[in-house]
Amino acid sequence: MHIVITGGAGFIGHHAVWRALERGWTVSVLDNFSTGKLENLVLPSDRIPAGLTIYECDIAEGPLPDIKDIDYLLHLAAPVSVEESISNPEKYYKGISLASRRIFTWAKERSCTNIVAASTAAIYGDSEDVPFSETTQVDPMSPYAENKLEMESILKDYHSKTLNCTALRFFNVFGEGQPDDVGYVSAIPIFKKQYEAYSPITVTGDGLQTRDFVYVEDVVDVCYRVMESPVNSMKLSDMGIFNIGSGEETQILDIAEAFGGEIVHVDPREEQKRALADISLIRTYTNWKPTMNVLEWIKEQKNA
Repeated sequence: MHIVITGGAGFIGHHAVWRALERGWTVSVLDNFSTGKLENLVLPSDRIPAGLTIYECDIAEGPLPDIKDIDYLLHLAAPVSVEESISNPEKYYKGISLASRRIFTWAKERSCTNIVAASTAAIYGDSEDVPFSETTQVDPMSPYAENKLEMESILKDYHSKTLNCTALRFFNVFGEGQPDDVGYVSAIPIFKKQYEAYSPITVTGDGLQTRDFVYVEDVVDVCYRVMESPVNSMKLSDMGIFNIGSGEETQILDIAEAFGGEIVHVDPREEQKRALADISLIRTYTNWKPTMNVLEWIKEQKNA
């Protein structure tokens, strides 16, 4: 099998690359390295592993590589900062909507049979309909979320009997290799960095806002299940859209307290008050279930 992974040098992307290589697949990574790191993709000897080809390119503009005969496209590349998208919406239009259309067209021209694309739980906005199901009314609160929703709409245009397309709405992904210095930085790597530096942990507002944290290896697992599972073989007439979360709601304050030490509260900001995924649909189609609880993971990291 030959899989193309956009954003393959990034946080989720590099986990997906190594999983594909473990399966013996041929892997092509497309990344502009704006936030991804080459070190995520090399062996301890600093060599590129067999079966992996890396193309440094910008999928939003400029030439794309002339790769032949693609089986799968895992589309993960996108700018991911809600705050930045508000101040620079054009970047997010180009980096999500425009880039997605370009890469979907490119993949279709190369006989790709399956596209899995990363969407986001941010499209639900501050809905009070918790837990969020795939039919919950969407209310994107930023250009980032608006363009991810537009990406889903674009992807639907490519779904057919010969090209199966699926959008996965990721909730808050955490795990090993999550950056604390570039791009969007979530609470967990910030708190982890502060804890390891013996600095106070800074919690936004009262910390009672909740998120659904899902482990990166579980996210990668479900991406491959979707490619190879009945979601694909059933050839759904409508494009599949699935929530990818843990199905557990965790307060940000609980995350901070799990690390321990001094906690300092900083000014609140406009953000979702609650987020929780209803994952019954993806479990029905793929028999997938999350394996790692975020608080247990933090405990393991502290004891490592």
